[in-house]
Amino acid sequence: MRPAPSPEEPSFRDPDFVRAADWLARAPSDPALVVLGAPFAGGSISRARCDLTPAAVRKALARFAVWSSDRAISLEPLAALDAGDVEPDADVEKTQDRIAEAVGALHLETGAAVVLIGGDNSITAGGARGVEADGLLTFDAHHDCRDPAVQLTNGSVVRQLVEGGLSNVVQIGIHGFANAESHARWALEHKVHVVSADRVRGGSIGKAVAGGLRFLGNAKRIWVDFDMDVLDRAYAPGSPAAMPGGLLPHELEEAAFLLGREKRVTGIDITEVDPESDVAEMTVRAACAVLLSFCTGVASR
Repeated sequence: MRPAPSPEEPSFRDPDFVRAADWLARAPSDPALVVLGAPFAGGSISRARCDLTPAAVRKALARFAVWSSDRAISLEPLAALDAGDVEPDADVEKTQDRIAEAVGALHLETGAAVVLIGGDNSITAGGARGVEADGLLTFDAHHDCRDPAVQLTNGSVVRQLVEGGLSNVVQIGIHGFANAESHARWALEHKVHVVSADRVRGGSIGKAVAGGLRFLGNAKRIWVDFDMDVLDRAYAPGSPAAMPGGLLPHELEEAAFLLGREKRVTGIDITEVDPESDVAEMTVRAACAVLLSFCTGVASR
């Protein structure tokens, strides 16, 4: 593990404006939520610098307040601990094992909800295994069901988990031109509940989340994967595989809040952000908004 860096001191400090970066750095002894970085890009097919994301998110949190005017909820009473970063290995599977061990230990020790900041999408396997999830809900443009026996990558993580015994899977935001026909057939054959981005547009993100939770009705420990390439590319230039026609940032924020309220959700990950290719921190700040929206949901439990 690497310790989390301290927030930078601002050039101007408003005593009434509590920065999310300072809130996260408070290090309470009895946290209800734990944030863990996974600075790993070894599973990235596109070789994106997703290993830079945990540091970029922590820095960008200085731009955000802890008060949600949308929900009239403050995060100040929520005890959140930044546990630092998992030290990655060059090998994908070994890194997943390290993440699973760290997440499992933190969750077992504190009973807190876990937020895993990636990192490429291969880290999802470590998070889900760490909390012993029996349900998986992904927000992703892709099915991520390439054969892990050929190569273990960010594009094989869902199949890896299913072949490891996870049977309850929901995927929201699947893009019409982001997957091979065989990927869609695999999802159908393995009874994955798929809600395309087109279906979300025809209804609402709230309905999609509610339907996904109903599908996962028997699951007791749900892990949620927020792959930021589910967003429309106009809003996620730093997500290497984002496509036009994806979800909107406010939809992903609403989904994160709704899932934060759900007590069966034991943890989430936020993945596939490359700060090096981002524009004006658009994607990094979208990731921050998802993180804080989920925390707001946890605060309202």
